[in-house]
Amino acid sequence: MIRIIAAALLVAATLAKDPAEGWMAYAVGQIPAGVQRITRLDMKWKEPSAPPQSQSFYSPWFGMDPADELNLIQPVNPWVGSSWAAYTEYFQWSPQHNSNSKQISGVKPGQTLSGSLQYYPELDSYNLTQNVLETGTVSTQIVKCQSGKKFTVPYVVFEKVAKCNAYPPDGIVTFFDIRVGCDFKECTEQIKWTPKVLTPNCNMKAVINKAKNTIAITWDTKAKSKYDNMTAAVLYDLNMKGGGWATKLGLERPSE
Repeated sequence: MIRIIAAALLVAATLAKDPAEGWMAYAVGQIPAGVQRITRLDMKWKEPSAPPQSQSFYSPWFGMDPADELNLIQPVNPWVGSSWAAYTEYFQWSPQHNSNSKQISGVKPGQTLSGSLQYYPELDSYNLTQNVLETGTVSTQIVKCQSGKKFTVPYVVFEKVAKCNAYPPDGIVTFFDIRVGCDFKECTEQIKWTPKVLTPNCNMKAVINKAKNTIAITWDTKAKSKYDNMTAAVLYDLNMKGGGWATKLGLERPSE
C-alpha cells in the first residue's frame, strides 16, 4: 500500500504544471512561428480598490513559461487580507523550487505597477522587475533559465479563489502598455492572445482588446460562488494546494 501511495504521489508531482490549480480567468499568448524565445515582456496596471476586510488572498499578475509550462516567472500583486503587496516570483515545478524578490508592502489603490521580464543572453537568465511608478519603489531578482529552457508562453492571470464579495469592488483590473519582444525584436502586435477560464468563479473572464493593447480580467462581486459556504480555513487550504506565490506570503491559517 505504501508503495502504491508513493507511486501515486510521484505521478501527481510529475503531472503538475501550469496552468495551476487556483487560476481562474486568464489569457494565454501564442508567439509567431519561428520565434525561439520571448526576450522581453512588459505590462502596467492600476492597483484595484481595497476590498472588504477579510482573510482572503489572491493576485492579478502576468508572467511566462517555457513550452513545458514548468518554470513560471512573474511580477505578482497579492491582496494579503488587509493591504496590497508587490514583488516578483519564480516557481519551478520539477524539482520544486521557489524564489521571491523583496516584498513591496502597502501598495495603494490607484497606484501604477510596472512589471518587466527581460532576458540577459550573457547570463541565460531573466531579470524580473516590479516597480511602483508613483513611489519609484522597485523589487527585482535574476532567474537562471533551468537547463537552457526558452520561455515562449506568456500569461495574464487572476489567481486564488475567494467568495465573490471578497474581491475588489471595481470588478476589473486592466493590463496596459503591453510590450513583447521576440528574439530581441518587437512583436507585440504579432502575439495572438486567447481568453480562457480554468476555475470558474464570480463570472471571471479575460477581455482582450487588441486595438487598445489591453487585457482586462473582470468579475462580479455580487455573483454566487460555490465557495460561499466554505470557511476561511478551508479556502486557505484549498488555495495553498496550488503552490506558487501564496506559499511564501507567511499568512497564518485561519482558525476553524
